Amino acid sequence: MLFIAEDKATYPGGQIPNLEDDEKAYGEIAERIETLLPKGFEGDALGQLVTWSATRFGDAKRFDTWVDAVKAATDYARKGFAGGPDQRQRDQALDGAVLTKLDTALASTGRTDDKQVTLRDKSRRWANCGLAAYQIREQLKAKGGELVGKPAETFGAGEGDDLRKALLATPASAKTVLLLDCQFPQVHNFVIEVHHDGTRYLAQGYQGAYFAHWWLGLDDSYAGTAGADILALRDRYGRGRPISPEDWASLVDSLVTTISSTWPQVAEQWRTLPFNPDRQEVDGIKGRSGSPTFVVEAFQVCNPEAAREALGGGGGSLSELATRGLSAD
Repeated sequence: MLFIAEDKATYPGGQIPNLEDDEKAYGEIAERIETLLPKGFEGDALGQLVTWSATRFGDAKRFDTWVDAVKAATDYARKGFAGGPDQRQRDQALDGAVLTKLDTALASTGRTDDKQVTLRDKSRRWANCGLAAYQIREQLKAKGGELVGKPAETFGAGEGDDLRKALLATPASAKTVLLLDCQFPQVHNFVIEVHHDGTRYLAQGYQGAYFAHWWLGLDDSYAGTAGADILALRDRYGRGRPISPEDWASLVDSLVTTISSTWPQVAEQWRTLPFNPDRQEVDGIKGRSGSPTFVVEAFQVCNPEAAREALGGGGGSLSELATRGLSAD
């Protein structure tokens, strides 16, 4: 659990919501503390704060201010990572030998050939779906993409036409690219990248299941054994490939339907959506309370070619190039 005293007016007792599950709170807090995050360790510090908010065992983490919390998270991120894709395992301390390898890697180029250390470093950036979307966006910004965002829009029951319009948005001009940061606030966060010619790409990570790298076909880091259903969905919507017009139309129809459905109905639809059709996940969605909503936050990438060149060039998905770039940073 994570408590921030200065946020008592916002959250009861200052207890920060579970940022792994509450995508709305995650987005709001990430934006608020963005300027506090240390350069070069933005994802590391943010990832540790997410972990503390989600941890329900051990000592609660209590801080007077977000400044104090970010500093502690940065220190801990450098010294305490010990999990795989599931961040709930990361409160175990590293042994001395592994810590030395990690500190050496971070102090130099950030690269290491030690697979265990590489996995931990990747987990810090990508083990939460909101973090994956954030990292892609921040990488494009850092590489000169010049991102300009609009206020997030929330859609609920009866607003299907408005949601459809938001999902079918296109870039402002032929020289720009549109990123739609899409959130099922209680479930999942993903990015739709839209090019002026109508080409669309889906980039995402999924908590406890896979990193964005696996979804894009860059490695085999799926947690466990990937079933035939998720592999088929990745072939249709992932691997850095454009989504076919037919598949895109089907996805939009399904997403529009979900906001006017009950959670049990959403759970049934979830099996066919390109996210994580795992049975345990479906059962968890079925038992949620309240009404499903959908959030879309749009970012225009005003100078995509600068980011593309800085990330090594080539055509296709900027999100894939951004993920590849962070793999090597």
